[in-house]
Amino acid sequence: NDFFKVETTKGKYSAKNVVVATGFYGIPRMLDVPGESLPKVSHYYDDPHYYYDQDVIVVGASNSACDAALEIFRRGGRVTMIVRGESLGKRVKYWVRPDIENRIKEGNIKAYFNASVTKIEQDHVEVRLGSGAIESLKNDYVLALIGYRPHYEFLKELGVEISEDQRLLPRFDSQTMQTNQKGIYLAGVLCAGAETHKLLIENSLIHSKRIIKHIVATKQTKELNGC
Repeated sequence: NDFFKVETTKGKYSAKNVVVATGFYGIPRMLDVPGESLPKVSHYYDDPHYYYDQDVIVVGASNSACDAALEIFRRGGRVTMIVRGESLGKRVKYWVRPDIENRIKEGNIKAYFNASVTKIEQDHVEVRLGSGAIESLKNDYVLALIGYRPHYEFLKELGVEISEDQRLLPRFDSQTMQTNQKGIYLAGVLCAGAETHKLLIENSLIHSKRIIKHIVATKQTKELNGC
């Protein structure tokens, strides 16, 4: 009868409209290497104090990785960055870039460029260098800060179409935020698909206004038509 049945861990609900605003931090990108499931490996970073006097490998080259590397270094951790490309990411914040580059240059933070983690063990990590050689690095903790992705499977289960190109954009009307499924809306960075850097809190606040405006307009139209 035009209602969605929504089942959650808190209970069951009925709704004429559903807004999906799950962001993209829930599902981290994986290294897909042996040992990634060890307790010493984390795909999230919150507090540098845990890593005092520890050998910490930070995998990644963008803002999250650079922020973690700098904070852990300044709290007494020994930091090594593993960067897949030949340099730090282009989107590193302009006030952070000179700081991290100078710490690397002076040797306080060690960095391997054109490198990748191939295996994680309890007391060391194996890294493939640009030359193809494998180097074993003493290690206590690994922070794999290589980004996150939206919950595409959940969207697909709702019947929301996803573009087949690298952008992986969900299908929705940018003026109403309604997806190809009538009554299901998207809001927030989820709308950017794989291009998560394009949407922030600041430039996605408008989504909620568009959704409410469309829901109200739809309701008024139905009332006028006697539905």
